[in-house]
Amino acid sequence: MSKNHHLIVLIVMSATMPALAQQPVSGSIGRSISLEELQSMALGSNPTLRQAMALVNVERGAALQAGLGPNPYVGYVAEQIGVNGTAGELHGATIQQELVRGNKLGLSRDKYAQRAKIAETNFSAQQQRVLNDVAMRFYETHAAQQRIDIQQRTIETANDNVLTTKEMLNMGQVGEADVLKAEVELRRATVSLKQSINEQEKAWRELASFVGIPTLQPMILLHEVDSQQPPMDWDLAISHLINTSPQVIAAQQKIRHDRITIQREIAEPIPNLLLGVSTGYNAEANQAVAGVTVGMYLPVFNRNQGTIRQARADLSLACAELERLQLDLRNQLAKQYSDYSTAWQRVQEYDETMLPKSRKAVEMLEQSYRDRRAPWISVLDAKQFLLSLEAEQIDNRLAYQTADVAIRGNLLTGGLTVPDVPASGGHIDANNQPR
Repeated sequence: MSKNHHLIVLIVMSATMPALAQQPVSGSIGRSISLEELQSMALGSNPTLRQAMALVNVERGAALQAGLGPNPYVGYVAEQIGVNGTAGELHGATIQQELVRGNKLGLSRDKYAQRAKIAETNFSAQQQRVLNDVAMRFYETHAAQQRIDIQQRTIETANDNVLTTKEMLNMGQVGEADVLKAEVELRRATVSLKQSINEQEKAWRELASFVGIPTLQPMILLHEVDSQQPPMDWDLAISHLINTSPQVIAAQQKIRHDRITIQREIAEPIPNLLLGVSTGYNAEANQAVAGVTVGMYLPVFNRNQGTIRQARADLSLACAELERLQLDLRNQLAKQYSDYSTAWQRVQEYDETMLPKSRKAVEMLEQSYRDRRAPWISVLDAKQFLLSLEAEQIDNRLAYQTADVAIRGNLLTGGLTVPDVPASGGHIDANNQPR
């Protein structure tokens, strides 16, 4: 295995202490798979994305419906039936049509089309949530496998320490209490390995759930540990978040939606024209006749004053929400960025200084042991210290990777939560015909 590539083997183990202590981690594994492949599978299988797309289609349907004009009325007319012994003054047909004025249909269509845009932005946000969660669980699974490798080597070192301590007891160099302590350390390492195996299984199951395929069988995870990107500086991170966050974009689109809503509600009192045409045969006069009616409702008492006031209040609320959201995202980023920077600093310090020096110490002590200038117990202590540093580095890398995913992914998580819905208009939407 190359230095830059780690093949992460996911297995299910039921092991007694001897098996755990002596056998390498292995298993019957299918094909290998990368993070990009898992994310692609998630985009096709995660049910929340289907929900988010359904919400887009809901608003598109509403936009279509809101722009449709009223249907004409067609009826039969019979007047003065039996007058003077005739069939009546008029027998015929009538047609009535409401003519919508004030561009109300166009404004209604634009309003719901804007909601569709908000739903599309929410769909993009949900995609980002799914991709972020899959990436985070991928790295957690990767880290869990690395911990298993560390625990196996720790068990080997602990077992070697037990044998060494027993030999030293036979030579009178240590007491029986030292042997008991070494045996406890071996048992503790064994328990830690079992815990790491359980954590690995949990991580894979969570990963499969976010992918949307809970029956997905364990595979080899392909991951280039050294391919991680350096951290974004604060100015770039905050600019990226505020300018590209789907939540911010949706909030801006909501303001546009509310402005259209105000225009639509201002147009609502403009009376529609009611046009009617009737034609038929007047049996009394013995001739064909026709009639025309034209009318409208006068906005004398109800000029939609309350709903216009509500729409303007909604706009004020949406503007304040955009400001609140931007401040909240900045606050979230500040908290995340602190951990992000600390994790990167620790990764660099361990990689560049602590781990190389610890490995060099092990090599030097091993050489001293071969030269009979250092006891084997000192070599084991140095190995154990190196393993502890490597275990800490696994946690450091995981902390950095998850923070990096969150920051580059606009702090969006929740790949199995119900997608956001476009804001409703409350009373304004409580009509058979959306407006």
